[in-house]
Amino acid sequence: MISILFVCTGNQFRSPIAAEAFREQLARDGRSAQWLVNSAGTWTSNGLRAPRDAMQLAQSFGVNIDSHSTRSLDKNLLEEADVILVMEAGHKESIQVEFPFTRNKVHLLSQVVEDVAYDIPDPANSRGEAREIIHELVEMVRKGAGKIYQLVENNRN
Repeated sequence: MISILFVCTGNQFRSPIAAEAFREQLARDGRSAQWLVNSAGTWTSNGLRAPRDAMQLAQSFGVNIDSHSTRSLDKNLLEEADVILVMEAGHKESIQVEFPFTRNKVHLLSQVVEDVAYDIPDPANSRGEAREIIHELVEMVRKGAGKIYQLVENNRN
């Protein structure tokens, strides 16, 4: 089983939406049975529901996170993941400092998919731009799935 973990700050917008968009792309590509897809937050509590606007925005792009509940990032999640995709350079840096064993498996999502390193803004902090941010994130994951597959394959070898 291949395990991938998407990480953001609160695990209420970016990482659950990216994880679900990726899960749906896996299904379209006939790869679902081989993958375990999780999401977590660097600064959250376990068991919180996604905000209604996050659910509605995700749904407007065909992604359903209605059953999502937050999960705090922990050592076990990091250990089981073959690849960890983060939304911000700060996430990558803090994970690698606190958990040195992740050094070769934590990657900035934008860099993997678009070959350009940049932070994906948090819609929770940019409500006026939230729709655009979520749209770009969903498209990035869908269009970049092949690059993510390749990254995982390279990391597992």
